[in-house]
Amino acid sequence: MTRVLVVGDVHGNFEALAAWSAAVRAAHGPVDAILAVGDVEPNRDDAEAAGVHGPAKYRRTGDFPYVHHGLLDLGAPLHFIGGNHEPWPALDAAGPGRWSGDVYFLGRAGTAEVAGLRVAFLSGIHSPRVSEAARPRRETLKDRTYYSAGELARVRRADRPHILLTHDWPAGIGDGLPYDSVGRPELLDLTRRLRPRWHFCGHMHRRHHATVGPTEVVCLAHIRDGAPAFALIEPGPDGELGLAPVEAAAPA
Repeated sequence: MTRVLVVGDVHGNFEALAAWSAAVRAAHGPVDAILAVGDVEPNRDDAEAAGVHGPAKYRRTGDFPYVHHGLLDLGAPLHFIGGNHEPWPALDAAGPGRWSGDVYFLGRAGTAEVAGLRVAFLSGIHSPRVSEAARPRRETLKDRTYYSAGELARVRRADRPHILLTHDWPAGIGDGLPYDSVGRPELLDLTRRLRPRWHFCGHMHRRHHATVGPTEVVCLAHIRDGAPAFALIEPGPDGELGLAPVEAAAPA
């Protein structure tokens, strides 16, 4: 039995994540893991918050120090990828693995097993300066927010993942929406190539569903939007894993 909660852009709001995790567990049962699609901002202190790319007014430490010091329980191990707003200098220095307590950075790109599920992942967003360069260099905070061609190639070699995690959307899934021009063609190609059961993404702070071949693409909202920021993978009556609604599990 596997039950995994997937969350969109947290942006340092870990008290909200803990509240939603508790509500989901009360409604559905224990959760084996939490997956996050980037823009998590797990800043352990002010110095790490200063390493987040963006205007100074948005560089806030957030609630993660409560998690870091054991004062806030998320209810399950958290495994996250990076987005374009992360403490990238600290994440790159630490590398994949335990970030703090029961919180784990999956890394820039690759595959991992989480709660018995094979997860392929790619952190960051696209920029020609880094993503298409033969010898990419990440010299600035902004440069650190981009993935490289080599990292993308590493994910392409994933073997039959159940889940693909990216921060940005794949291209071509937003028809009829104000966001019909967003997304990246290389991520669409990645979805078609890997054919995972689910492709979860965030970045645009909007909930959206689409299908690409056999893959259900689930774009998750900002955590401040509540239920649209979450997806729950759990066994159905037949024992097969599927997505369950979390609206009824809203925190009191």
